Parts: sequence; structure tokens; C-alpha cells
Amino acid sequence: MKAKSVIAFVFLIVLWVSAAGVEYDLAVHVGFLLSACVSVVVLVVLLGGLFRAPEGYEDESGFHVGAPSGFALR
Repeated sequence: MKAKSVIAFVFLIVLWVSAAGVEYDLAVHVGFLLSACVSVVVLVVLLGGLFRAPEGYEDESGFHVGAPSGFALR
């Protein structure tokens, strides 16, 4: 039983090292392309957040957010 555990452990280590090697090669070869794609996605996410942000104003007492459309102030 002990030999099977050692063989399984060694197999998992070899599998992990080979997967890490493949990931490293992939990152080296497509690093610039991946970086550019991630940059574009982050920019789109930030712009989406900015366009959805509520409008507000700032005066001497701090920042105030206007009432959402459809809500009447009483």
C-alpha cells in the first residue's frame, strides 16, 4: 500500500511540474498579446463603471449624489 501512495505522489508532482512548464511557455510566447487583451478588458470594465455611476456634485459640506430618476423628493 505504501508503494502505491509514493507512486501516486510522484505522478502528481510530475503532472504539476509539466503543467507549470506548459503554462510558462504559453505565458512567454503570448505574453504581450495576453497583456494587451487584459488591458482592454480592464479599460472596458472601468468605463462601464464610470458610465453607470450616479451623477452628483460637491460643495463645501461634501459630495452629494442626486436622486435616482423616478424618485420624487418630498
